[in-house]
Amino acid sequence: MKKRKLPCATPLAMGRSLGFSLIEIMVGLAIGLASMLAIYQLYATSEGRRRTIVSISEAQTAGSMALFAIERDIRSAGLGFASIDPRYLNCSVKAYNSGRSTAAFDFPLLPVRIADGRIWVLTGSSSNMFAGARYEGSSGGEFKMERSNAGFQAGDVILGTSDSFTNNCLLMEVTAGAEPTSATAAANKNKVHRKTGSYQDYYQGKEVDATRNDGAHISLLDSSKSSLGEGMLYSLGPEPTLTVWSVDDKKQLTRYNHLDETETGKVAVAHDILQLQAEYGYDANANGAIDEEAEWTASLTPGATRWEQILAVRIAVLMRIPHYEKDKVTNSAPRWANGTKEFSMEAGDEWKHYRYRVYESIVPLRNTLWGQQL
Repeated sequence: MKKRKLPCATPLAMGRSLGFSLIEIMVGLAIGLASMLAIYQLYATSEGRRRTIVSISEAQTAGSMALFAIERDIRSAGLGFASIDPRYLNCSVKAYNSGRSTAAFDFPLLPVRIADGRIWVLTGSSSNMFAGARYEGSSGGEFKMERSNAGFQAGDVILGTSDSFTNNCLLMEVTAGAEPTSATAAANKNKVHRKTGSYQDYYQGKEVDATRNDGAHISLLDSSKSSLGEGMLYSLGPEPTLTVWSVDDKKQLTRYNHLDETETGKVAVAHDILQLQAEYGYDANANGAIDEEAEWTASLTPGATRWEQILAVRIAVLMRIPHYEKDKVTNSAPRWANGTKEFSMEAGDEWKHYRYRVYESIVPLRNTLWGQQL
């Protein structure tokens, strides 16, 4: 039986089975390029949204932490001198610290001070919650207490006032106080010393050098300077702080302790902070509350408003999300103080290409409020 031969492929058919025509290749390339462009646009849109979401999330975290740090600091304002006679508030505190680049300095005595775009918060660190003690005589760095020197330990930083004048106060370091185990306890009974040289620190349990008992004003409260030689001493504990909060040119929220260092020692707390705003809340109509917007102000005039009328501080932190948007995403300046005040923005429209977040809080001055009840 003969085998049947299969027909052979023609040359034309064989050529077509080996590839694509030029037109087919160009169509395929066009489809591929269109697909790649669509994928790229989708990726770019998705990546842009992702960066925005990440930036917003990071800003929320940083803003919340910045607000929390300032808020916590203000809550402690006035600790150690909350019960001070109001006539001494805003007195010029004469201070000295040999470990500071500028050893002699002064500052107004206020729990919270708002000035020059900064917030100054003064607080003590004493664990003894007592309202201060009266001295009935002072000479050569020795204060004779009217009743007892309890609550004053060697190593404490104390604030002294005089009955003779209210314009100036003095910051000192206790070198001998209520030390029942000390061999000199009997001789120092009812006395508080602020001497120069070395002394036995109660908290560290070792010999240290006094760093705050020097300078031109150190004898300010001695009997020879004040005619009566009487006044009050307030313990701020071994590590008081006068924290200065501000925003620097790098858009960083910074702080430093003015009692121990100058501005060169400031450290960054949060980034991408554009502005820091603050206001005093005071009781203008003596009803015990801040019940009108007019009772909020960034500056107080001594005499017109008494410092003891301040009940709270309102703070606002403006954060700028670092991601620059191609289109304008912010049409109007961010607002604070429950929408009643605008942040001042830079000239032009460049700032409108960024997103912003405002973090705001009202902090009662609880130590001052408590001290007024004593």
